[in-house]
Amino acid sequence: MLQMLAPCGIDCVQCDAYIATQTQDIALKQKLADAYKTNFGKEIALDDLDCDGCPAEGRHIGFCAQCSIRACAFEKGFATCAECAQFPCEKGSFIWTDNSKSKATLEALRTHQ
Repeated sequence: MLQMLAPCGIDCVQCDAYIATQTQDIALKQKLADAYKTNFGKEIALDDLDCDGCPAEGRHIGFCAQCSIRACAFEKGFATCAECAQFPCEKGSFIWTDNSKSKATLEALRTHQ
Protein backbone atom coordinates (compact mmCIF):
# COMPACT_ATOMS: atom_id res chain seq x y z
CA MET A 1 0.00 0.00 0.00
CA LEU A 2 1.27 3.46 -0.90
CA GLN A 3 2.55 5.56 1.99
CA MET A 4 1.38 9.11 2.51
CA LEU A 5 3.37 10.32 5.47
CA ALA A 6 2.49 13.07 7.86
CA PRO A 7 5.50 15.15 8.95
CA CYS A 8 5.45 13.30 12.29
CA GLY A 9 5.85 9.93 10.56
CA ILE A 10 2.28 8.65 10.79
CA ASP A 11 1.28 6.82 7.61
CA CYS A 12 -2.00 8.52 6.69
CA VAL A 13 -3.31 5.60 4.63
CA GLN A 14 -3.20 3.45 7.78
CA CYS A 15 -4.96 6.09 9.93
CA ASP A 16 -8.58 5.31 10.81
CA ALA A 17 -9.67 8.93 10.33
CA TYR A 18 -8.21 8.99 6.82
CA ILE A 19 -9.69 5.56 5.99
CA ALA A 20 -13.13 6.53 7.35
CA THR A 21 -13.12 9.78 5.36
CA GLN A 22 -11.98 8.27 2.09
CA THR A 23 -14.38 5.30 2.32
CA GLN A 24 -17.21 7.35 3.87
CA ASP A 25 -17.38 4.83 6.73
CA ILE A 26 -19.69 6.49 9.26
CA ALA A 27 -19.45 3.53 11.67
CA LEU A 28 -15.65 3.86 11.81
CA LYS A 29 -15.96 7.62 12.38
CA GLN A 30 -18.37 6.97 15.23
CA LYS A 31 -15.94 4.42 16.71
CA LEU A 32 -13.20 7.07 16.56
CA ALA A 33 -15.42 9.71 18.15
CA ASP A 34 -16.31 7.28 20.94
CA ALA A 35 -12.62 6.47 21.49
CA TYR A 36 -11.71 10.19 21.75
CA LYS A 37 -14.45 10.65 24.33
CA THR A 38 -13.31 7.61 26.33
CA ASN A 39 -9.56 8.21 26.07
CA PHE A 40 -9.38 12.00 26.20
CA GLY A 41 -12.75 13.09 27.63
CA LYS A 42 -13.43 15.13 24.49
CA GLU A 43 -16.55 15.21 22.37
CA ILE A 44 -15.68 15.39 18.69
CA ALA A 45 -18.21 15.82 15.90
CA LEU A 46 -18.05 13.27 13.10
CA ASP A 47 -17.42 16.03 10.54
CA ASP A 48 -14.39 17.10 12.58
CA LEU A 49 -12.88 13.67 11.91
CA ASP A 50 -12.73 14.25 8.14
CA CYS A 51 -9.18 13.94 6.84
CA ASP A 52 -7.65 13.84 3.37
CA GLY A 53 -4.15 13.13 4.72
CA CYS A 54 -1.71 15.44 6.42
CA PRO A 55 0.34 16.36 3.33
CA ALA A 56 -2.83 17.03 1.31
CA GLU A 57 -4.40 20.46 0.90
CA GLY A 58 -7.86 19.16 1.81
CA ARG A 59 -9.57 18.43 5.10
CA HIS A 60 -7.69 17.65 8.31
CA ILE A 61 -8.86 16.56 11.72
CA GLY A 62 -9.19 19.72 13.82
CA PHE A 63 -6.22 19.06 16.08
CA CYS A 64 -4.05 17.85 13.18
CA ALA A 65 -4.77 21.04 11.25
CA GLN A 66 -3.36 22.94 14.23
CA CYS A 67 -0.46 20.53 14.92
CA SER A 68 2.79 22.29 15.83
CA ILE A 69 4.83 19.45 14.30
CA ARG A 70 3.00 19.81 10.98
CA ALA A 71 3.28 23.60 11.02
CA CYS A 72 7.00 23.52 11.85
CA ALA A 73 7.90 21.01 9.13
CA PHE A 74 5.91 22.79 6.45
CA GLU A 75 7.29 26.21 7.46
CA LYS A 76 10.80 24.79 6.99
CA GLY A 77 9.81 23.31 3.62
CA PHE A 78 10.13 19.71 4.83
CA ALA A 79 7.78 16.90 3.85
CA THR A 80 8.64 15.06 7.07
CA CYS A 81 10.62 15.71 10.22
CA ALA A 82 13.20 13.18 9.01
CA GLU A 83 14.65 16.04 6.94
CA CYS A 84 15.22 18.22 10.00
CA ALA A 85 18.59 18.23 11.80
CA GLN A 86 16.73 18.80 15.10
CA PHE A 87 14.68 15.57 14.86
CA PRO A 88 13.55 14.28 17.29
CA CYS A 89 12.62 17.50 19.03
CA GLU A 90 10.44 18.53 21.94
CA LYS A 91 7.48 19.30 19.63
CA GLY A 92 7.09 15.59 18.95
CA SER A 93 7.83 14.27 22.43
CA PHE A 94 4.17 13.32 22.92
CA ILE A 95 4.22 11.07 19.85
CA TRP A 96 7.86 9.98 19.51
CA THR A 97 8.00 7.71 22.53
CA ASP A 98 10.36 4.74 22.91
CA ASN A 99 8.17 2.32 20.94
CA SER A 100 6.81 4.87 18.49
CA LYS A 101 6.12 3.46 15.03
CA SER A 102 6.10 6.99 13.57
CA LYS A 103 9.52 7.78 15.08
CA ALA A 104 10.91 4.50 13.69
CA THR A 105 9.52 5.39 10.27
CA LEU A 106 11.24 8.78 10.34
CA GLU A 107 14.52 7.28 11.58
CA ALA A 108 14.42 4.79 8.71
CA LEU A 109 13.87 7.64 6.25
CA ARG A 110 16.90 9.47 7.67
CA THR A 111 19.15 6.51 7.02
CA HIS A 112 18.04 6.42 3.38
CA GLN A 113 18.47 10.13 2.61
